[in-house]
Amino acid sequence: MAETAADLELQPVGRERLATRLAIGLAQGVLLLILYRARTELPAATFGALWLAAVLVPIAALGAAGRLPWRPLAAWLAAAAVIALTLGGYDRFVWLGADAEVGPFPSPPLWALTGAALFILHQLIIAAVAEGRWRASYERYFDDGWMDAVRLALAAAFVAALWLLLLLGAELFGLIGLKFVRRLIRQDWFGFPITGAAFAVAVHVTDVRSQMVRGARTLALSLLSWLAPVLTGFAAAFLLALPFTGLAPLWATRSATGTMLAVCAGLVVLINAAYQDGERPGFPPAALKWSVRLAGVVLAPLVVIAAYGLALRIGQYGLSPSRIYVAAALLVAAAYAAGYLWAALTPGPWMKRLEAANWLTAHLAVATFLVVFSPLLDPARLSVADQVRRLERGAVSAATFDYGFLHFGSGRWGRAELARLAAGQSAGADAAVADAARAELKRKNRWDPERVAPGELDVIEAPAGPLPAGFLNQSWAHDENPARGCRPGPGACQAIVGDLDGAPGPEVVVFAGGLRRVFGERDGRWAEIGALYGEDCAWDQEALREGRFQFRAPAPRRELELAGRRLAFAERQGCRAPDAKTPPAAERCSSPPAAAPTSAPGGRPGCCRSGRSASGRRRPGARPCARRRRKPDRRARRGRRRPWC
Repeated sequence: MAETAADLELQPVGRERLATRLAIGLAQGVLLLILYRARTELPAATFGALWLAAVLVPIAALGAAGRLPWRPLAAWLAAAAVIALTLGGYDRFVWLGADAEVGPFPSPPLWALTGAALFILHQLIIAAVAEGRWRASYERYFDDGWMDAVRLALAAAFVAALWLLLLLGAELFGLIGLKFVRRLIRQDWFGFPITGAAFAVAVHVTDVRSQMVRGARTLALSLLSWLAPVLTGFAAAFLLALPFTGLAPLWATRSATGTMLAVCAGLVVLINAAYQDGERPGFPPAALKWSVRLAGVVLAPLVVIAAYGLALRIGQYGLSPSRIYVAAALLVAAAYAAGYLWAALTPGPWMKRLEAANWLTAHLAVATFLVVFSPLLDPARLSVADQVRRLERGAVSAATFDYGFLHFGSGRWGRAELARLAAGQSAGADAAVADAARAELKRKNRWDPERVAPGELDVIEAPAGPLPAGFLNQSWAHDENPARGCRPGPGACQAIVGDLDGAPGPEVVVFAGGLRRVFGERDGRWAEIGALYGEDCAWDQEALREGRFQFRAPAPRRELELAGRRLAFAERQGCRAPDAKTPPAAERCSSPPAAAPTSAPGGRPGCCRSGRSASGRRRPGARPCARRRRKPDRRARRGRRRPWC
């Protein structure tokens, strides 16, 4: 008589495996707690290495417990630990420096690709040890791989559900004023161990209930397989429409390569969901067979188009870490596309050569994902070298070169190269490059706007002449700098001088990064007094340089006419002191000023038409005292003008 899963749970082996996994989960939680509390004391590279290993290696141990003899298990876990420690430490060594704002935790691309590589390695090793040969049967790869993927998903869902229940319980107790549950679940000493233990228990339950998990997997794959004709039809129709539309609309989206990669990944998943472990009598249906063959054919041109788009982007803007990550993904996608095209076009059993293609591509994916985060193929180092070469050979000018990428987007290699540019030690560092590099080094983080000195603004001649000397020579605070938001280089910002408020002395209007701030001199010091509001058009800079602007008289509206449309000036309002309370309308009306003796219809002499009498009773037909201030473009919305571009 066959043993049920419930019987297995009661056997000593099942209890021992549960105890082992629970110990692994609790140990992982405690280790993560210790590392989390020591994150500010440990060196960045040490913390990154230990954190990545503490997250990924116990998960591999949970999956391999009871499925590998102890010697292969120890060898596999040691190899996984070496991989995680090496890549995690090198990642933080590259990306975390003394003046960088990134945290000590490993970067998201490292999490994703290293996790994928270790998962693939786990499946290859488990199957090879089980069958005693390097290349196991495809049925075992399929069964173990998809089962482990479903188990991981269910375990993650269980942990998420547990935390949702804990939060609901805390809110429930909070309704009656008991806050201890909320305080408990916010403690790190509670969160890390309970999460590790819950994940371990979920992995064990999905292991002993393998028949139920296998049924869920079969159902999920069956449903996914019938989505293959849908995505294949869209992809084929897209390729048929390209000769009529051309590639220009595709490149205009600026996200073509990412979209194409997502479609390719979807096709790979759906093809494998339909194929499962091979053709069987009566499965799959003929319609599904032909749609999978067509999917194997259309996958190749999609990968070619994505690679072409990436090549164009690299030719225009050079290498960057994200483009190298995409190139690595494209290499794996190209291997899948070549193998599936071979399987679809070769006569014989339906898509049989897909099995060999998957096995070979799995090894290629592991090698690619691990090498791309190692010193052998460091994306940050390669990107910095390529960007500097573009600057040296004149492919990009000193004014348009992205110094911020070197400072904050390429780790320690970019910061070292930026220091060389600022010191004039690079072959492409002329005076303009050195000045821009030194200005970039003054920024403390990537959100600190790039700025230039106010005297370096591209001044547009205006009725009041050039920028006032006091404006240029004043020492500005960081948050008051008129050049805030300006990129280094000529023409990055414009400034014009004119009269907007009718007060003595001119005002300076600075156009920088979509902002139109107005500065005026008050009590001997220049300060921001307001802004111009209206639509921001692409041709504003050209109109300013050509002098197609005019300051309007302060009455009735203070405006700047620019390229045929009017930008309204709104003065900056100060804050009212807390003790300066505005009296009610009745008090204001009951004590009219001597300079306003006129009476309003329906009110006492000197009283404004507040709409209410001194007793608070509303007067019919009366309008409010203080009319609501109009927005700058209200008359435009009524049809009198069109301020938009």
